[in-house]
Amino acid sequence: MKASTAPGFCQTQVPCCFEAGKKAWVGVVWSVAVLLVGLAVCACLGATADAGEASPRAERPTYGVGEKWIRTDGEYELIRIEGDRYVFSAGAGREIELTKDLAIAKVRRGEEGMSFDPPPKLTWPLEIGKSGRNQVTWYRSWKIGLPSVMYSWKVEVYEDVQTFAGRFTAFRIAHSLSWRSRKGGKGRETNSERSFVTWYAPEVRQYVKAGAGEQTEGEGINFVAFQVLTVDRPNLALLQVVLREPKEQSRVTTDGITVTGKATGGKGVSRVTVSLNGQEVSRQEEKAAKSEVPIEVALTLAAGKNVLLVTATDPDGTSQQEARTLFYDKPAPALPPSAVAQPAPPSAPSPLTSPLVVAVPSPPAPVPAAPPVVTTPPPPPLPPFQVVLTTPLDQVRVEHESIGLAGVISGGKGVSRVVVTLNGVEVTRQDERTPLPALPVNLPVRLREGSNALVVTATEADGKVYQEVRTVLYEKRIPLTVAIRYPEDKARVTDEASVIAAMVTSSKGVAKVTVTVNGTEVHQQTERTPQKSLVVTAPVTLHEGPNVLVVSADELDGTVQQEVRTVFFDKPKAAAPIPPPPPPPPTRNRWAVVVGVGHYESPEIPRLRYTVPDAEAIYQVLVGPAGFEKEHVFLLTDKTERKPTLKNIKWALGTFLARSAQKDDTVVIFFAGHGAPEVDQQGIERDGLAKYLIPSDADPDDLYSSALPMDELQTIFGRIEAERVVVFLDACYSGAAGGRTFASKSTRALTVDDLFLERLTRSKGRAIITASRPAEVSLEVAEFGHGLFTYYLLQGLNGAADLNRDGIVSLQELYEYVEQQVTQKSRSVGGNQHPVMKGELEGVLPLVKVKGP
Repeated sequence: MKASTAPGFCQTQVPCCFEAGKKAWVGVVWSVAVLLVGLAVCACLGATADAGEASPRAERPTYGVGEKWIRTDGEYELIRIEGDRYVFSAGAGREIELTKDLAIAKVRRGEEGMSFDPPPKLTWPLEIGKSGRNQVTWYRSWKIGLPSVMYSWKVEVYEDVQTFAGRFTAFRIAHSLSWRSRKGGKGRETNSERSFVTWYAPEVRQYVKAGAGEQTEGEGINFVAFQVLTVDRPNLALLQVVLREPKEQSRVTTDGITVTGKATGGKGVSRVTVSLNGQEVSRQEEKAAKSEVPIEVALTLAAGKNVLLVTATDPDGTSQQEARTLFYDKPAPALPPSAVAQPAPPSAPSPLTSPLVVAVPSPPAPVPAAPPVVTTPPPPPLPPFQVVLTTPLDQVRVEHESIGLAGVISGGKGVSRVVVTLNGVEVTRQDERTPLPALPVNLPVRLREGSNALVVTATEADGKVYQEVRTVLYEKRIPLTVAIRYPEDKARVTDEASVIAAMVTSSKGVAKVTVTVNGTEVHQQTERTPQKSLVVTAPVTLHEGPNVLVVSADELDGTVQQEVRTVFFDKPKAAAPIPPPPPPPPTRNRWAVVVGVGHYESPEIPRLRYTVPDAEAIYQVLVGPAGFEKEHVFLLTDKTERKPTLKNIKWALGTFLARSAQKDDTVVIFFAGHGAPEVDQQGIERDGLAKYLIPSDADPDDLYSSALPMDELQTIFGRIEAERVVVFLDACYSGAAGGRTFASKSTRALTVDDLFLERLTRSKGRAIITASRPAEVSLEVAEFGHGLFTYYLLQGLNGAADLNRDGIVSLQELYEYVEQQVTQKSRSVGGNQHPVMKGELEGVLPLVKVKGP
């Protein structure tokens, strides 16, 4: 027997009391020391883990023309990008300019506004504690500049912020302006300060709230205050798993398959796991959550039924699952040749000459009696282990949040465990110390809207795992509901320009929504495919006093629901006027939209060869010799990112130009493509034909709803504030064969007059130059590679139209040159084309300055 080395025992076979007590005490001290060291190590490890956690950060976003920020101070749309600045406009003189670092450069609300020169500089990525400062001149109300202002900013915290659009997690950025100013007659200098706060939410890539900062002296800057009403959330799509392969209920004859697909989510995907028959076979962790994670995992199937589960998890811990049930039909093994039964050789026939032999049986020999044999029958086979669910059915659609899960697990060597999960989250677990021959499952389950993956995992006594999956689609039953988010009822405001925002929902689908202000419709939204949930926003202009705002929604069956708000507009009292410095001369900018349509989606509309080269050449002249700024010219052709569809053409003309051009500016519009007539159902036209410009997505059988009516130009002219608008149209409307026109199927008459052009140019400062008279055809000339009209238009803009040799091509000179050249050339090629100009502009409108020799 060896001596014990444990504390409390001597190094002999006999215990020693003294040594035992001494070493027991030493053991206690040692144990406490070990415990304290362990706690210290744990604390260090915890601190290290905390320190290792990634602090929140946001990378600088980028935006594209057309994106919208819908806020309490207006519905702002990004209408242009000028160098290092994003220009958002809400119409009616409301504009916000941000640098590409999202620093405020300029805010304009009608006659009021402020700007910074130079704009402040924000440093990205945003992180808690990051800060910066620079010296600026602060302009208020456009007239007064306050120099030597120190602009400071700091990212204070990453927190939840509540807005009308919901709750967001955002960086709170404190901004302050400080300067020295003189007060009183003694000219004593004092410190002055103003501040405001903004919240930037990375998940929606925009500021979601702003307000005046807390002031210890002076006041905050309320001018920038707003909240978002709703957000376009392309990045906030629901977490989902999309599997390309394998298909549900697939049957395969090989045990190897590859799972392919992707997991996506607006908040990002941080983890993707793949399990087969209850065993995890793949786990993919992302250090930084990604909006899309590809899935490609090779698996080995078991013979028979297999249950595949792919689970995606976002940074908040929300999970989504996609399940597949597969069957591997294992082929039977091939038999060896020796095991294959061979046919017996035929017996040789007896010769006919053989004598007949009759066998006489011998008497049987006596057999001794054998003792009786007692056999034990084999035990009956165990019933197969199985999971049988009676409810819910697979792929069932329900309208209630809670459903019952019922079934029985039985057979085999007994049931030792049952686990139920919903969308990857464990709902219940039951462990049995003694395996049971059968175990019922009966429990309520609460679903979430959309697809739900319900998985029952049962374990047999020997450890084998079996699974059964049900996919349940929960579509919540919602009556038609209109909920106005903004403005609040009985609200009092001091700004006549506002926005109404509402959420309309219906499980049957919303077909139409209208918004009225004081009984006048200001917005209508019709859905071709009724939507179950619809966000409605519309800019509104309030009258002084009470205003009644009504949002009405219609279902397909005619059911109507309304929500009403009463808002009071208190016109602000005019502040005491401050003698302004002499106003600067008006800034005169030039804007243009250039459209070229050659390829049409409908095969019934003839393609045009030279319309795109026409538009591209006009664009190059405008941004070149004509001196237009590139950011001020919007090009739409078959080759540009935005195609010349009806929606995009209307946006360019009715939104881009309307929100960009100011009163003293000049606007040029060029269109090269098909024109077409259709029977005038309204009886307005003298010749009985309505005329259209044909976008790339037009339907020749329904020009009314798919093409741009010429009368729509009158509406567009009214939206553009500029005093001078010139339109060049290389298209025609006769419907004759050839050229840049065709006839719709509902058109028979081809006698077209120009009454519609006279009607369009009644407004002051509007002029239209068309490529031909209404009943003529606009030609394309192969030797020029352009439309005949556009070719000479280009020649004229490049200097040929400078008829008085003063170095400037005016609009009148350009028309005279083009009319003469097109008329002559069309005759020489067998045509008859005469450009037409309608409307007048006051004075001489210079278009291009011709370069000297």
